[in-house]
Amino acid sequence: MQWRGRSFLGNADKKNHMLQLLEDPDFDPVRQTLAKRFLDWQQKTNPAVPALQFSDLISLLDNPAAFGFIANPQPSAKTAYASHLASAFFVYNVTGKATLIQKLKALAQASSKTKPQISTYTFGGSTIEVRTETANDAAATTSTTYSTLAGNFFLVATQKDCIQDLVTRFSSPTKPASSVIDSPEYSAVRPYIGQDAALEYFIHFPDPDKWIPADQKDQPVARFIRSIHWEKIHAAGGAISFSGEATRAHGAILGDTSAGSLFDIAGASAATFQTQAIVDAGPYFSISKFNFSALYQIVREAAVAAMTPQQSAGLLGAEAMAQGSLGMSVSDALQLFTGEFGSRISFAEDGESQQMYAVAIQKQPDVLRLLRAALAKFIAAEDTSGDTTYLDLAFPYRDPESGQQRRSFYYLAVTPQFIITGPRKAKVRDAVARISGKTASMPSQDSVLSNPEFVRLRQLLPEKLSGLGGADIAKIPWDKIIARFVEQMESAKQSNRNNPPTAEMLRLIKPGLINRHLKASANGWWKDSG
Repeated sequence: MQWRGRSFLGNADKKNHMLQLLEDPDFDPVRQTLAKRFLDWQQKTNPAVPALQFSDLISLLDNPAAFGFIANPQPSAKTAYASHLASAFFVYNVTGKATLIQKLKALAQASSKTKPQISTYTFGGSTIEVRTETANDAAATTSTTYSTLAGNFFLVATQKDCIQDLVTRFSSPTKPASSVIDSPEYSAVRPYIGQDAALEYFIHFPDPDKWIPADQKDQPVARFIRSIHWEKIHAAGGAISFSGEATRAHGAILGDTSAGSLFDIAGASAATFQTQAIVDAGPYFSISKFNFSALYQIVREAAVAAMTPQQSAGLLGAEAMAQGSLGMSVSDALQLFTGEFGSRISFAEDGESQQMYAVAIQKQPDVLRLLRAALAKFIAAEDTSGDTTYLDLAFPYRDPESGQQRRSFYYLAVTPQFIITGPRKAKVRDAVARISGKTASMPSQDSVLSNPEFVRLRQLLPEKLSGLGGADIAKIPWDKIIARFVEQMESAKQSNRNNPPTAEMLRLIKPGLINRHLKASANGWWKDSG
């Protein structure tokens, strides 16, 4: 993962709406409160260490940095822990920040609850500090970190071979013999990262047969990984960009998408969604398509491969019991659902969120039989209107304030094509009436999809998608939502006096701050042959 530094952003803060929000004068009270809390924490935990200003901490973002893992580093000597399969590393350009890094390092050391063993040695012209700490737990877990300064770069790693490799790379004026950016996997992901990324990440998935130690290849976890065909996932990469008005996050997972891998879980991409008319009427919605049957088969086969014969027999017994209870096999039950799942969130006048969910189905009578069997003890009432059956579900819970047993209700409508569910019966019935044409459809201006900003963002995505989501941010009543959270947190103080939550930060967010800068969001994902 690489952060390119503040200078890479250029004048993005002059046009990017997210950055403009963070620099808005109305956001100053939040920054000042964070700074005060940071100072208070330092004075409470490390009064002997010179305090570090919050602004100095944030200024570390001025310079480039990188963080990552090296899978299966080749150790120079046999390590004490066979499970130590990767080294974490961190690289930071200290130009103009060397003193600040030393202050931060001193603060971290003073905050440690254990007394570390510290030693040094020289490698490649750099003095490497070795810091070993033993945790005060039952296992007395030991952790070691290596750090040094090589030229203008502060380097940290959790394994010796890794820190020495970093020293060699950052001390030499010549290009390293091997580099992530020279790999074919990185070249394949690069088009999905783009050239304007402020923050980018890349993962080259290691070959399990080379990564897992020979003496552990027959362990359950290793057998599970082989059974889900982890080797078919080759690489992943993505980025966050602030170069335009919109903040964009984008990326891809690449690999062999032929049948028999985790890629099977993704549903087929399409230009439209069945549940769209149900969930797009609020200020926020999300729709995704998954292959539930493929997910079950992948997990089941991998679990069986990792189990002992006795555990496998237990799984088969559990499946037989489920089939007896449901009246059909688990696989057949999952095939009653097409895989499309949609949700929406709307808000009441007082800021209370109201969720609604829709699941696309087939064979309505079989779905009803399945629901009645699975939810039998929660069904409080059932009635039918036309081709739709309504189930009232009651779930017992203990009131945290009074300690008394109460019931919360959820309502399901089962139509020939959907299961529609939500905590408000009237809302569920309205949704059924709307999709059946018995009432006038929601006015187009109330739909996220009719928001011009959403339409503009949606055009940046392919026509056919496996998932689509978005929000009309301007229609979200942030002031009422915040006021409701504050009220709930104040109420929670009464039941948690030892560690009461504080609403101070929420109170500092001024009405209109968010909507002044953020208007809409859109997101989507899809699957293709790559």
